[in-house]
Amino acid sequence: MKKGFTLIELTVVLVILGITALLVMPRLFPGDDAALKSSARSLAATLRYLQERAIATRSNYSLKFQFPDGVIGVKSVADSGDEEVAVDTLLQRRILTEGVFVEDLVLNTLGRVNEGEVSVRVGMEGLQELLTVHLKSPSGVYTVIAYPGSGKVRIEEGYREATL
Repeated sequence: MKKGFTLIELTVVLVILGITALLVMPRLFPGDDAALKSSARSLAATLRYLQERAIATRSNYSLKFQFPDGVIGVKSVADSGDEEVAVDTLLQRRILTEGVFVEDLVLNTLGRVNEGEVSVRVGMEGLQELLTVHLKSPSGVYTVIAYPGSGKVRIEEGYREATL
């Protein structure tokens, strides 16, 4: 009697392994779209947290956007106006994942900005004006809209304009 596997048994095992790999691989190695969504959620969460923290601690903060790098940082603003690194570890973490950049931002007072450095103040009243941030990666664009005073932040897929 010969021992071994038949061709049908080997084929069935390979088909099962192939289907399993198709289901598992996207979760193990998320694409650019996942990084973009994650960055948009992270920015929205940071904006909400920053507004709540400013109100709770009666402090002022500055959200700094640096172009063309598209880097976002948070600074604590003292009563004297001096800016220093925020002591809260949640505000020190990297907001955008690798490969995701701020394409531009829109403020009522400055209009559309995509160069230089922009500081957005967050005080005890929350944001002072409507803020729209467009995040970009090779897979697309997401828009993060933060409303003044209310602490409400929305995330939308694609390049969107915001109005009050």
